[in-house]
Amino acid sequence: MNKRRVLLVPAVLLILLAAACTSPQPLPTAPTAIPTLIPATMPPVAATVPPAAQNVIFPAAAPSAQAGEAIYQAKCANCHGADGQGQVEKARDFSDVDYLRATAPVDFFQTITGGKDQMPAFRSELSDEERWNVTFFLWSFAVKADELGRGKAVFETHCVACHAADGSAAIPQTPKLTNVEFIASHPATEFYQAVSGGKGIMPAWQDRLSPEERWAAVEYGRAFAYQPMGR
Repeated sequence: MNKRRVLLVPAVLLILLAAACTSPQPLPTAPTAIPTLIPATMPPVAATVPPAAQNVIFPAAAPSAQAGEAIYQAKCANCHGADGQGQVEKARDFSDVDYLRATAPVDFFQTITGGKDQMPAFRSELSDEERWNVTFFLWSFAVKADELGRGKAVFETHCVACHAADGSAAIPQTPKLTNVEFIASHPATEFYQAVSGGKGIMPAWQDRLSPEERWAAVEYGRAFAYQPMGR
């Protein structure tokens, strides 16, 4: 009898261990704790800028979408339409959310500056500041105020521990979302992929936030680098 009990104990332990390994673990309760960080004495991580954007003059202050609206209506609406949906053949439809998300603002700025295909160049007609203002106004066709409102709620619940409430970065290893050059040099899809799958010290949020919540948070975070309509 004693021998049988001795044999049963390791068998029971093996069963319990197997069950523990195969059982799904619950997701951590948000907001997620900050992972183990590089010591705070380390210098901030430099924001990478694609080579195509390295010769562009970026604005010192956040561009204003509201200031860009008047420029758009005066210079762009004849071809692109007052609603941004395209007035003439081959004119870009700025209400195409997927297209705007996949294109970096600096690409729009360079096209406005130097022209492309049938579109004329506005380098000599508009100042650098005016071209940046109209560039960021384009996002108002695809990013609505209600989406920024949803993004604000998500951001303030889950993101401020690392990014700070104003996007200025609460820890040295986090890029500043207020940096116009950093935000303008990358398409929104890159930020969405980083939020979804994690990057560096940032955890993945794809199992804890819906795609809509992640997109809203991304657009709200990007808006620290410019002044969106209504703000």
